[in-house]
Amino acid sequence: MASGGNQASSLMSYPSSAPVSTTFQVRSFRRFAVQCSVYYSSDEVQGTGIAWNLSLNGWRIDGTQPVEPGTVITLCVFLPGQHPTVFIDRATVRWSRGQEFGITVTSIKADEHARLEQFVTALI
Repeated sequence: MASGGNQASSLMSYPSSAPVSTTFQVRSFRRFAVQCSVYYSSDEVQGTGIAWNLSLNGWRIDGTQPVEPGTVITLCVFLPGQHPTVFIDRATVRWSRGQEFGITVTSIKADEHARLEQFVTALI
């Protein structure tokens, strides 16, 4: 997810009496519809799941254990095909709905990032 000044807002009119304001963040990286198995853990929770909408800095996960927004987790991502596993040192949970949540990668080693980038680049 983008940070800083990359926010946009729009007003939408509905048949009701007041307009509804919607704020959204522009993503800094393109997302790809890929399914990857993941293990995730924090001090409070351990779970497995499927990562969807993969990008270089974040994605959506359907997991076995719910996590709260703001939770910092580590991830082990099993990329499809013959690609090596990628380890994410730190990711922050941005939102959650039940056992589904979105993360932003906040710390990843250079070699792990290079493998993830190589995988994502091959999807273009």
